[in-house]
Amino acid sequence: MGLFNRFRRRVKETVDASDAEGMLADEGSDEANAALQAREAAQEQSATPPPTPSSDDDWDDPEDDLEPAAEDDWDEPEDDWELPEEEETPAPAPVPKPRRKAPVASKVELRMMRSTTGRQLVEVAQAPRGSTVEANLTTESGSDIRIDLGGGVVSEGGRVIKASKALDDLLEELEWALLESDVSSDAVSGVVDALRDQLIGARLRRGADLSKVLEASLKRALRSLLEAGYWDFDATVSKALEAGDTPVVIMLVGVNGTGKTTTTAKLAHRLLSQGHSVIAAAGDTFRAGAIQQLEQHCDNLGVRCISSQRGGDSAAIARDAIASAKAKNIDVVLVDTAGRMQNKTNLMNELAKVRRVADPHLTLFVGDSLAGNDAVEQARMFQSMLQFDGAVLTKLDTDAKGGAGLSIAFATGRPIVFAGMGQGYEDLTPFDPDWLIEEIFE
Repeated sequence: MGLFNRFRRRVKETVDASDAEGMLADEGSDEANAALQAREAAQEQSATPPPTPSSDDDWDDPEDDLEPAAEDDWDEPEDDWELPEEEETPAPAPVPKPRRKAPVASKVELRMMRSTTGRQLVEVAQAPRGSTVEANLTTESGSDIRIDLGGGVVSEGGRVIKASKALDDLLEELEWALLESDVSSDAVSGVVDALRDQLIGARLRRGADLSKVLEASLKRALRSLLEAGYWDFDATVSKALEAGDTPVVIMLVGVNGTGKTTTTAKLAHRLLSQGHSVIAAAGDTFRAGAIQQLEQHCDNLGVRCISSQRGGDSAAIARDAIASAKAKNIDVVLVDTAGRMQNKTNLMNELAKVRRVADPHLTLFVGDSLAGNDAVEQARMFQSMLQFDGAVLTKLDTDAKGGAGLSIAFATGRPIVFAGMGQGYEDLTPFDPDWLIEEIFE
């Protein structure tokens, strides 16, 4: 990697001291006032009114599978009935429609992080921010992320950063460095535009190097992007088990050849090492050798594997595995699935059927980090057609550039949960955003 070493060299070659001075304006000057006014206008335009507080009854269902209300709960249309002519008694006053009660699960704090099937996710605590100056980044999925611009940018005093060709040159160099790291163009544009909007009109501490401030701000922006919605896999599984919501069902999805079956075995090893009992469902009944591959992994790990003949019904296998887990008090069911190309609607519908039957606590998308922007497009399509809770990036121990992780987080609003760092069962580690940032920059 180390593409940002090239960025630093290009900055030295293209931006000299006079150019740096051209990016800054003294406080009180016309240029500084214009930059400050532009910043205030941009902030007012992007500001949104706070949501109106809702009453206790204005809750949202975590799932859409509530049983329909009884027939007498619905108001009859007024024009659908008439009193007989001989009847002169007035129509009875309409009975108020009883309010539907929330299910027990919704009595918890509704703002807590939830999976796509309504289960609680345990959020990873974020470090406190060190700057009062922040930028707002709206991801492709529509979520807003706050970006700390760092210590070089202050709220009072200093010199004002103004719009200039030198600043545009710096941002362009950052764009190229990100694109060369396999970050998608949409993610690059979103991050760089957010930085540009917030840097212009910001106050730079005297003596600070604007190029270094810009690089540090970008690091914080990318870290914020990777940490948004970041939840703890181990804590989430333990929370569900403590609540008696068993068995915990984890379903792995993705296209062909990304490493779903191997990742299933790695997850089984991780869960076993934490004292959990595990059963696996060989839901990939289409790829030649897939069932045998998972069965061999399960034999090595001492885990029972539920399977059928090649071409069997994947949804039925998942259902049988869950039923077996309930009967034998198994903690976790891992459902391996067949690879699906994201543009094959019929095959994706079959995968959606497996998800409906299994009703997984967690759905993990398994992506190949070597696929670059192809992995991003795959994740985007899987998210739109199936919905997943987090991603596993495999083959990060190879010479992957790392941008796929950033782009998947930007495109789907879902975090990278695990990183595959080798072929061994123990080579599945919780994803570390700081590690990936340093890999890209250094």
